Amino acid sequence: MQFRTGLLFSAAMIHISVKSMLEADIARFAREAGNQMPFATAKALTLSAKAGKEEIERQMPSLIDRPTPFTLRGLKLRPATKQRLEAKVEFRPGARDWLAPIVFGHPRKVKAFERSLQGTGLVPSGYYAVPGAAAKLDAYGNMSVAQIRRVTTAIKGWQGPNKTKASRRAAATGRGQTYFAGRPGGGKLPLGIWEKTTFAHGSAIRPVIIFVSQATYRKQLDVPGIAQRVVLKRFPEELRAAVAHAIATRR
Repeated sequence: MQFRTGLLFSAAMIHISVKSMLEADIARFAREAGNQMPFATAKALTLSAKAGKEEIERQMPSLIDRPTPFTLRGLKLRPATKQRLEAKVEFRPGARDWLAPIVFGHPRKVKAFERSLQGTGLVPSGYYAVPGAAAKLDAYGNMSVAQIRRVTTAIKGWQGPNKTKASRRAAATGRGQTYFAGRPGGGKLPLGIWEKTTFAHGSAIRPVIIFVSQATYRKQLDVPGIAQRVVLKRFPEELRAAVAHAIATRR
């Protein structure tokens, strides 16, 4: 009989084999538990994977910068069964785009908002948007929805078949402010969407969004390490307890 548990993240499977953990005891457990052994094994695998998931979730707030509630709820457990002796922890639908980059340290996907910006023709394809000094951030460090809407409204003013290059560069935001896209300062400042504020005796600009050619997150959440430590400790305990319970309640 094969015993294993693992954590599944998108196409990358982290397998933690537990086959050899209790190899000396497996035959004895099988004889004692009889036909209850698959149930006991599935229970032990599920509880071990559940403990791994809970430990990952417990460490998220200290390892990830201001995780959102959506991020904290981004994992789900797929229990083992007697037919499939493998427990899995997977990304919930929609959470992969947010969690995979900080788990594996690879570039994040382009967001819908960024695709809209690229569609204006002002932003090169494949560029990512990061908040600038004039960006208004929420409690989780993300650009506020209200400001994104204002930028989106400005973008709509840049689009259309009759728009000239000059007329597509700026749109009023109110309070003496306008947005414009480009590389100000004679091309010395970074490509982005800038906010220009006009005063009685001059003006000032600040970046709302800066465009960068890559947005690769560093690994912040050591899922393989956390999972391995928890599973290697818990599975032997859970299997022994599950076998004992199966024997005690056997009819």
